[in-house]
Amino acid sequence: MKKYRLIKTLFLAIFLFSINFSILNAASSGIDVNLKVGECNNNGICEEGRGEDFFSCPADCTPIVVPPTPDGHGGTTTGSLVMDNVFNNLTVEVSYNSAIIKWKSVIPTMSSMKWGTNPDYKDGVLRNINFLLDHKVELTNLKEGTLYYFSIQAENLLGETTSLENQIFRTLSLLDTTPPSNPTNVKASSGPSGITISWDNPTEEDFYYIRVMRNDIRYYGSPFIGRLVYEGDGRYFTDSNVIKNNKYFYSLFSRDRAGNYSSGSLVSIIHNPLGLDNWGSDLTPVETVNPLPNVFTVTQNSSAYDFYPGSVFHLSGDEPINIKTNYYSKIKNDDMWVEIRNSDGIIINQYFFSRIKDKDGFINVTIPIFERGGYYRVAVYKYNSGAAQMVNYGSFDITKATSVGETVWSFWCVFWLIIIILLILLFLFFLFFKILPKIFKRFHKK
Repeated sequence: MKKYRLIKTLFLAIFLFSINFSILNAASSGIDVNLKVGECNNNGICEEGRGEDFFSCPADCTPIVVPPTPDGHGGTTTGSLVMDNVFNNLTVEVSYNSAIIKWKSVIPTMSSMKWGTNPDYKDGVLRNINFLLDHKVELTNLKEGTLYYFSIQAENLLGETTSLENQIFRTLSLLDTTPPSNPTNVKASSGPSGITISWDNPTEEDFYYIRVMRNDIRYYGSPFIGRLVYEGDGRYFTDSNVIKNNKYFYSLFSRDRAGNYSSGSLVSIIHNPLGLDNWGSDLTPVETVNPLPNVFTVTQNSSAYDFYPGSVFHLSGDEPINIKTNYYSKIKNDDMWVEIRNSDGIIINQYFFSRIKDKDGFINVTIPIFERGGYYRVAVYKYNSGAAQMVNYGSFDITKATSVGETVWSFWCVFWLIIIILLILLFLFFLFFKILPKIFKRFHKK
């Protein structure tokens, strides 16, 4: 008998423990409030001193309904009044590709958050079906250095909602040390109003502006040496403060929003108010070469070629070309640049080598894609005691899948073909509907 009594007692203890555990588990998930048992005396009076509130004692603490106003506006409840205070202590903790958004509400609410890179919040939606006082939402797979917009909608136990709109944060950016591309298609012309320099801006998203420095004796590969004559995101400017028959050296640097400058593009010209431009052909190719005892390499995609004086490279004009060398001078402003001439001997572009070594100890210069295929002369220059000196030279045999000239020619061929077809159709229309009916009418009368 004692044995059965012991078994019954054990089963009763397990049953009571399971009930308590279920209650505790239910209280710890779902609505995040303190559920108090036995605090509600059901006397119709909401006694806050006894710990009664709407959530622990809804029978006594029914929301107070505010009657409609005389002008016909609807009433409200105490619940809707506190909905004005559900986004407290809102904070955003950002990293490179994630963000944690936290806030508190004075009453339990469930929330819905929308976010995106535009105010339309189309990148994602997160919903929390639990009623909480402390809210935390983590957004992942975000883009670094990007501005995000988000909104939060809160809903209380009565189904009332309120929203917080037009909130923003920006994710962190990794330290950007990559210089932007150089301005391309740099040209110079001289006229009565001065010297006009034109160029094409880089296409990178973080491009900020172009800085143009002018010097009177030589080029400088620094965006801070010389006279600043232009700074902006335009594509040309006219330098009016120039003297006739004087030669001017311009260095053009593009800058990104992180503060990095490109290696620089070069152009020089003798000011001639009559407009007799000599840029591109005024620099007579140097006959003698003073090669450096250093390695020069030409690379394109995954291909690399040794660059010796007189080398010829068969390359694609549809991909950038890189020239690098382990030469590095300790002399201040001992700049080095590459010069590209077309088959007529006219300079089409000049670019400085970078001023910073890469991880392998090389300095580089990048030559953008070519507009046209053909044969190009490549020369590398550096200053020696202030005088330009050729240290390497070679040739690029450039091929393109479709050159710009061929594309333009194809466009005009199609254009004129359409015009001819339209003229023929117009002629046939007048022939069959205007001219022939009149001829038949006259013939019929006769």
